[in-house]
Amino acid sequence: MELFSVSKRKAIILPIVVSFLAAAFLPGCSRLGALSPGSESAAQVAITSHPSGKVLPGMFVWHDLLTPDLRSAGEFYQNLFNWQVEYQKDAALVRNDGKLIATIVAMKSSTDKARGTWIPSVSVKDVDAAAAKVKLQGGTVLKEPADMGKRGRVALIRDSQGADILLLRSPGGDPPMEEATIGAWLWDEIWSSNPEKTAVFYTEVLGYDEVQSIKDDYGVLTFEGEPLAGIRHLGGEARNLRWVPVVRVADPDATCRKAEDLGGVVRVRPEDAPNVGNTALISDPTGALILIQRWPSEPADGGN
Repeated sequence: MELFSVSKRKAIILPIVVSFLAAAFLPGCSRLGALSPGSESAAQVAITSHPSGKVLPGMFVWHDLLTPDLRSAGEFYQNLFNWQVEYQKDAALVRNDGKLIATIVAMKSSTDKARGTWIPSVSVKDVDAAAAKVKLQGGTVLKEPADMGKRGRVALIRDSQGADILLLRSPGGDPPMEEATIGAWLWDEIWSSNPEKTAVFYTEVLGYDEVQSIKDDYGVLTFEGEPLAGIRHLGGEARNLRWVPVVRVADPDATCRKAEDLGGVVRVRPEDAPNVGNTALISDPTGALILIQRWPSEPADGGN
């Protein structure tokens, strides 16, 4: 099985699922725990200091990491990707080369088995209208549409297969679409046991175009011809289906070695990935899954 590219700045990801407990919540809504006091202000930060003034429907514009150990997670990513992490009381703002890209938010849990998870935010023109469609398509609105300061209007939803995602309408418009730099978000992909059902859900709710089929196990969600996200088909008894983000790196092997030195776990090594040497699946010390990828990919034979 090959890993294929979608565009010069996008990448297709591994067909791997690793069981881990999900924690998807914002102020007023939780599945496995609750946000720590003081974290709500970080959840209201503007997603960009240079808004485009335009809404780019279906574009992934932000990521929140919900974690039981704020410092452990923050130090891991700071050392791994050279992200700049600005700690607040129970949360942290994350920058890559000075550009805001994420929030890390502390959670409380009554069990020591709680794990971190990344929750992506996707741009929509009308949060309320999109949330209403979620229910019609068999999904669940975990947090009804609400205004969250400079972040904008949001709604936390769970799709028809149980994957969580945040709908967002930023007041100043979305960040401009540009090529991902090293350490930036490259792509977002949903792992699905029923890609046809997943495709219908997101085309109806988010307004994507008809899904492009790349291979039997992969589809690409587009808006006006622009590839914006992927659907990976996972067979068998796949559980804990979710959205997984990808970070662009220069050297996956070196990044994996560093991740292990920092207390993370390499779930799929570059040499074991379908796109040999270019992609890997790791988890941070709190269990949150993230993919890394070299882009553009280098041939496994070194170009010969």
